[in-house]
Amino acid sequence: MAKRRILIADDEEDFLKAITIRLKSAGYETAVARNGLEVQKECEKEKPDLIVLDIMMPKMDGFEVLRKLKENESLKDIPVIYLTAGEFDISKELDILSMAQDFMLKTVDSDKIVERINRILS
Repeated sequence: MAKRRILIADDEEDFLKAITIRLKSAGYETAVARNGLEVQKECEKEKPDLIVLDIMMPKMDGFEVLRKLKENESLKDIPVIYLTAGEFDISKELDILSMAQDFMLKTVDSDKIVERINRILS
């Protein structure tokens, strides 16, 4: 069986390295995107099975990325886990947050992230 492919979208190199290592050790294939535009390019190049998406990124934030994914017929069903350390007004973003499968803070243990990914993909 082919490995499931996870796209990790974040502009923090240390986080990208750490979560990539953890996901690979859990048996996943990974790809990375460092800004919102790269997320779109990666999804069009090779559709991931799930996206771990930071909200505060350069060029296009995670909210706009998810809106664009949901407008694209071939990408709209990709599960998304929002993962962020940033602060924002949740009440203003409830509509877009509800389109994601999960929402976590970056402060969570990487094992919990893998646990959530496993649950969503099972």
